[in-house]
Amino acid sequence: RISRQWFLRMKPLAGPAVEAVREGRIEFIPSPWAKVYFDWMQNIRDWCISRQIWWGHRIPAWYCRRCGQEIVTVDDPQVCPGCSSEELHQEDDVLDTWFSSALWPFSTLGWPDDTEDLRYFYPTDVLVTGHDIIFFWVARMIMAGLYAVGDVPFHQVFINPLVSDIQGQKMSKSRGNVIDPLDVIGKCGTDALRFTISFLTTPGRDVLLGEERIEGMRNFANKIWNASRFILMNVGDGKDLTFSVRDFDLN
Repeated sequence: RISRQWFLRMKPLAGPAVEAVREGRIEFIPSPWAKVYFDWMQNIRDWCISRQIWWGHRIPAWYCRRCGQEIVTVDDPQVCPGCSSEELHQEDDVLDTWFSSALWPFSTLGWPDDTEDLRYFYPTDVLVTGHDIIFFWVARMIMAGLYAVGDVPFHQVFINPLVSDIQGQKMSKSRGNVIDPLDVIGKCGTDALRFTISFLTTPGRDVLLGEERIEGMRNFANKIWNASRFILMNVGDGKDLTFSVRDFDLN
């Protein structure tokens, strides 16, 4: 059905946020993810921020029951500025969850008051997050911070990989493709799981994880274990086989 909603004009907010990254005040790590950010921001559309749900921050808008005037204000109005009526009704809709999340870097530090925490912790050094919410959260925090506080909320955005199933689908209970680490550890061992995650992790790229991969790493670890046992069985007693990591040229 078609209904009246509240929208936020985004292009005036997106411009300064794009410049903040272009000028180097915010750095994406790995750097290719900045392109995803720019693609979103340069094609941004107005944002419907009203939601018809039971929880969330209420939209600071009131309606006069007598004359129908809309009143948008930070403080709760007592009377209608148009007809002086006290019959006011606050908007039933609430703000989109991502709108509230965008305020997190400074709203948790006492803003709008100039608190000691706000001066000390804002902006922070680094934000660690997944690439799936670069636009939903990261971009909106940058826009909100520049508008409300006048500064970026963080200086670096470290994008960590997501663990997906072997088909590249996000793991979720509804899809039934979640791998329980405790189950895998019981079958393959802790070292096999650790080695699989470490081996498959590439900066900025998702980990495609399947039990067959963990089983393969378990088999590889078994070969190393068996080779080590063979060596130990065929060296003289008392021979010192210890070594230091510094003995190897690793990179």
